Amino acid sequence: MILDLLLFAGGLVALAAGADWLVRGAVSLAASAGIPPLVIGLTVVAFGTSAPELVVSVGASWRGQGGLALGNVMGSTVANVGLIVGLTALFSPVAIHRRLLARETPLVVAVLAVVLALSYNAALGRLDGLALLAAFAVYLAFLLRWALPGQSGMARAGMDDPQAVTPGALLEAGTLAAGEEDGQETPAGPDDRTAGGTNRALEVGRTAVGLAALLLGAHGLVEGATGLALVLGVPEAVVGATLVAVGTSLPELASSAVAAARGLGDVAVGNVLGSNVFNLGLVLGASALARPIQMDPRTVVTQVLPALAFSMLLVPLAYTGRRVSRAEGVLLLAAYGGFLVWLF
Repeated sequence: MILDLLLFAGGLVALAAGADWLVRGAVSLAASAGIPPLVIGLTVVAFGTSAPELVVSVGASWRGQGGLALGNVMGSTVANVGLIVGLTALFSPVAIHRRLLARETPLVVAVLAVVLALSYNAALGRLDGLALLAAFAVYLAFLLRWALPGQSGMARAGMDDPQAVTPGALLEAGTLAAGEEDGQETPAGPDDRTAGGTNRALEVGRTAVGLAALLLGAHGLVEGATGLALVLGVPEAVVGATLVAVGTSLPELASSAVAAARGLGDVAVGNVLGSNVFNLGLVLGASALARPIQMDPRTVVTQVLPALAFSMLLVPLAYTGRRVSRAEGVLLLAAYGGFLVWLF
């Protein structure tokens, strides 16, 4: 068990460091190439914050551990709402723009409803995975088309309309995770510091090392989680929905906390809702494409239905005053605690 814990902890550290280096390097390279900052946020940063879930779930599914892959996706969806929004609101009440709830929440609920429908044959097959990936591609294309026309004005204004961009990728949240901690400014175009060959090579190396750390960390995390599941005598899906899901959701927790501290409630909640769309569309779709995932009725009840319930729970809480208060944050945390107790 000690070896399993070490593998799990080491994998978690490698995942966090790898995601951080991957995002920092990729953002710098994209900025030096003159890519608009909003596009960087919607793509590079968004994929970066979802990279741990993607690498862990696809790797687990490829190795025949579909329960772990599904548990990670659904557990991350629950943790994003119950744990992350709860902690964020406890730290600072989170204001939410109605447009955010009107656009992203129904989409998350709709995707979960589709997953429920696809699970009637007790599995998510490769065609189901392709359908989820296709839907995600449409979503991403819509976001880019919708966001780009006003990008320059928003960038100059420091993203004064932060509710406009949601998938874990709002620049106010994402760039801090990707570079503000070491004093970098928000990328707004070509960056002279990375325009030279030496610095650009450094960023390429950082990106490559980050990707390698992600892959190694995912391997260690899955190996450790599998061992712990055997020792504890619980299904892989339960470990995936708890230990693995919380571990891979740390980037979202960091960026949401930063956003809340800066008074950007829409960024914090947009990060959560957008991350859920990424997990359900990209991560789950890619996992099912790698290898079909078995979904028996017990898995649906313990994994998919709680994800659906937590996604819907955020709507009435936000509409009570267009914000999630500290008391409601406590309620979300209590609900998440109840979910963990129920699972075990």
